[in-house]
Amino acid sequence: MQTITSKLPNQFTYQEKGIGYALRALKLPQDFPLLYKWMHEPHVIPQWQLNKPELELAVYFEKMIIDDHQRLYIIQIDGCDVGYLEIYEAKRDRLSLYYSALDTDLGWHILLGEKNVVGKGHFKAVMRMMSYFIFEYSPAEKIVGEPDENVKSYEYVAQEIAFEAQHKIQMLEKTAILYHCFKYKFYQECGKYTPL
Repeated sequence: MQTITSKLPNQFTYQEKGIGYALRALKLPQDFPLLYKWMHEPHVIPQWQLNKPELELAVYFEKMIIDDHQRLYIIQIDGCDVGYLEIYEAKRDRLSLYYSALDTDLGWHILLGEKNVVGKGHFKAVMRMMSYFIFEYSPAEKIVGEPDENVKSYEYVAQEIAFEAQHKIQMLEKTAILYHCFKYKFYQECGKYTPL
């Protein structure tokens, strides 16, 4: 069955303020050493809670990569692998237990794993890249997210990329803030996408 996420391209490039950003489809087992390293970084552990033994984490990502309601990507900055992105179909995800998801709603989980890019202003550009990618290459009219309420980085960039906090949701592992980003508002705020 062809799903919305399975139709997403394997690669995407974006530029902002002279910096090149890109997405490339995750490959296993080639990318596993990066995932293992990032999931064990002190700044990643509290939010992701995937600092598992190597074999357990490898099995986890094997299951993730064959799950057809999502696509997994490596985030690049100026050609270097720096992070990980999941794009998922909200209606077929457990997030749909917490809000009325539409068939075309797509959600995300983002992690910047390399310490040298954290806190350098890249997060907003990565979020903008991910939003252009979804809106340009899928039927989504809305992107959703559910970051932990304790992760303040989303608050700081949300308005500039048209992500609007809806309300808190109590998930099993966290209290999250549900965000919606509507396509028309995103393009009003961020302008038209210009391919490189």
